Amino acid sequence: MTRPRFHQDDGRPRYVGPATVLFADGREVPVTASLVLRSDPAGVAACEYYEDSTWAGSLTSVTDSGVDLFDAAPGVLRMPDGRESEFMATGGPPHEVGCAGIGPAPFV
Repeated sequence: MTRPRFHQDDGRPRYVGPATVLFADGREVPVTASLVLRSDPAGVAACEYYEDSTWAGSLTSVTDSGVDLFDAAPGVLRMPDGRESEFMATGGPPHEVGCAGIGPAPFV
């Protein structure tokens, strides 16, 4: 029996791979990012939050440095190609958080 994929192929752009969280104090923490483009911001014109938040996912620290990803509030997520976007941590333990993007998705 074949197990269904966790993320079904819904056609939405996704990114799974390395990234870096930048803290306001200058720290840079390597993470594994699992991100998806949530919606077309033009489709939710009545809600300002969604107009500015089009991507979401999770971030997992790749080191055991005791870092709390919630301390990056808001944080900046830098992709391997240098593109960046702000995010807010939304839940989870300190080293593995859900995130909601602020601004354009850095992976599309």
